[in-house]
Amino acid sequence: MNHPVTRPLVYAHRGARADEPENTLRSYRRALALGADGIELDIRLSADGHLVVIHDRTVDRTTDGEGAVADLTLARIKELDAGLGERIPTFDEAMEVCGDLVQIEIKALEAVQALAERERHTPLPGPVVLTSFNKAAVEEAARLLPHVPRGLITHHPGEDMVREALDLKAAWVCPELKPELTGELVDRCHAAGLKVDAWPAADRANTRLFAAIGADAITTDHPGRAAQWLAEDSSGDPRD
Repeated sequence: MNHPVTRPLVYAHRGARADEPENTLRSYRRALALGADGIELDIRLSADGHLVVIHDRTVDRTTDGEGAVADLTLARIKELDAGLGERIPTFDEAMEVCGDLVQIEIKALEAVQALAERERHTPLPGPVVLTSFNKAAVEEAARLLPHVPRGLITHHPGEDMVREALDLKAAWVCPELKPELTGELVDRCHAAGLKVDAWPAADRANTRLFAAIGADAITTDHPGRAAQWLAEDSSGDPRD
């Protein structure tokens, strides 16, 4: 089937990660200034029960500190330099900057309970999506936050992905670019009521492919360039 090329939403992966320290307020602000439609970020829980935004299990790679996030208090986490003087943000701090269109990747199962407790006094915006590679996290989100859309992230696009997402009552699938990620598979997802967020939109070729096969969104480390590539393609700009 031929797919009309439409402009997918652009999610900035951990913010403008290629240009700024990832998962920092500076990175989110830069991504939105560059034209991202939304932000993708990661949540974990500190030792004293605070939701913090960081990808890795430890702080070693992205800060000047070391140790597991789950073993560090928020006060200790806030002492760390996450690059260019930035600090690891709390989830509340991130949400104040990121706007309403946010993809929240659940990196630690215990973060779902904390998110549900926060929801009682500070509801998440309607466009928010909760995502995870971990099917147990998606299940827990469905149990505790049934009104918030969920997405299954996977390295393995295909029929199993569609079946698993439907079993989990997910609204989105987030497949990695593999040969199995085709327009026909996107059609199958849409027919099943699933939206598709494809990744990584690492270059113009990938970005153009994702638009051509009908993906509803893309996730990229290069939100400014991705937004520009999509705008050029939609206007018929011939530049490569």
